[in-house]
Amino acid sequence: MRGAGLVQVDRWFAKATTFEDVARESVEKQRYDFACFTAQQAVEFCLKGILISKVGMKSYSHSLDELMKAVGSVGIQIPPTVLACAKTLGEHYLQARYPDARMSDYTLAEAEEAIKCMEVALDFLRGVREATKKERGTEGVKVRRVR
Repeated sequence: MRGAGLVQVDRWFAKATTFEDVARESVEKQRYDFACFTAQQAVEFCLKGILISKVGMKSYSHSLDELMKAVGSVGIQIPPTVLACAKTLGEHYLQARYPDARMSDYTLAEAEEAIKCMEVALDFLRGVREATKKERGTEGVKVRRVR
């Protein structure tokens, strides 16, 4: 049985899947800013889930660059394409949330690029998660919160 101090990593990945679905739906509904934001969130939640499963640490950072560095610091080799996508998606965390954060509206092309980057990053991160499950099983780990 899991104690109160345990986190179910699968819940982080389930939430990421929800964000992934919303990102795709948002493109269809022409909500391009929200598509970009939720694509970023999907990747962020996967990264945090991996960190929790690997080292028991939950970062409060929303920076995909910082989260990727943290994942890399635990011995996971991150392909350059995934790092480039994280950089692209990272720009949407603030810009897509605030109406005055940029001069122009989001476009279909930007939303499509965000979806493609999300797919690249999630494919890689889900592979890491599967490898981690084999190493440790699916149980949660105690979480130390770091800032």
